Amino acid sequence: MKAAPVAFPAPLLPRPRWIGWVLLALLLIGRQGVQAQSVRFAVIGDYGADSTPELNVSALVRSWNPDFVITVGDNNYETGSAATIDTNIGKYYHDYIYNYSGSFGAGSPTRRFLPSLGNHDWGNTYPNPTGAAPYLAYFDLPGNERYYEFRMDPVDLFAIDSDANEPDGNSSSSVQANWLRAGLGSSTAPWKLVFFHHPPYSSGQHGSSTSMRWPFSS
Repeated sequence: MKAAPVAFPAPLLPRPRWIGWVLLALLLIGRQGVQAQSVRFAVIGDYGADSTPELNVSALVRSWNPDFVITVGDNNYETGSAATIDTNIGKYYHDYIYNYSGSFGAGSPTRRFLPSLGNHDWGNTYPNPTGAAPYLAYFDLPGNERYYEFRMDPVDLFAIDSDANEPDGNSSSSVQANWLRAGLGSSTAPWKLVFFHHPPYSSGQHGSSTSMRWPFSS
């Protein structure tokens, strides 16, 4: 795998949370005996605040012309409300969103926006078993939509819900973790990417989420 050099911008959000940084992942991947494949995707997180920084980040993402965008959560500040979700997300990324039904223009005929849940998408409180309802109603995602697999060759993507409100659990022995283990084990993709909100290791304000130190490689 060869990655193009990337200049990482300074954080654009006024108070970055968890993994509130933006980066571009550019993969140029070749398989033995076949023509090299390439895919370009953007990774954003802690972004959904309908602000000038979000506008600037979305413009930067578009300048990269990515094949798709994945998010590492906190898509809809502050409490994941249905009243704010379209202005926090669709206003900036509607043309990447599959089956989009919001107010800011046309959506995408294919899935090009692949979010994961953060604590603010769950209402930023616990317990809150129905907190993610606006998110689940807004997006059309695979599987149960809280966590899911989506293949975009040559990468197999696994979105995980790392929040404590996840009904299938967020521990390494949970139903969700067993689903991931089976999916990674059966995937034939040359590259497998697992992404979620709460960082297993972090020197940031909130520190590490040690519960997410799953044995991903086993």
